[in-house]
Amino acid sequence: MQDRRCRCTLQVLDNELSFLKLGGYGRPFRSEWRPTLIFRDSPTCLNFESGAPHQPCERCPLFEFIPEDRRKTLMPCHQIPLDSEGATVASLYQHGTQQQLDKAVRNWLEAAIEKLQREENNHERS
Repeated sequence: MQDRRCRCTLQVLDNELSFLKLGGYGRPFRSEWRPTLIFRDSPTCLNFESGAPHQPCERCPLFEFIPEDRRKTLMPCHQIPLDSEGATVASLYQHGTQQQLDKAVRNWLEAAIEKLQREENNHERS
């Protein structure tokens, strides 16, 4: 079960990285009245389809990366620590630029993918 969860999370992170690299963020979203929101406006989000029934964030594969004390916020995925200084999507929206946000998210995704791949490789060897 743990191995399947790891592969699922790895696939989600890989898809998210591809979405970011293809310019999925930082440009107008659907109605073009606002820019896209990191994680929330990507196909990764369980609530991406506005007409579908609302899904609780706890079901999202990204939920495991959210610190427990931040899981009850409006957009918990914006509370994922992206670096060793504790920058989050929320903090970078407040105090950073789109370029800083994109870079921090990209670096976090690449590091998380690498870590999960190492874990998967170690699990396969044992």
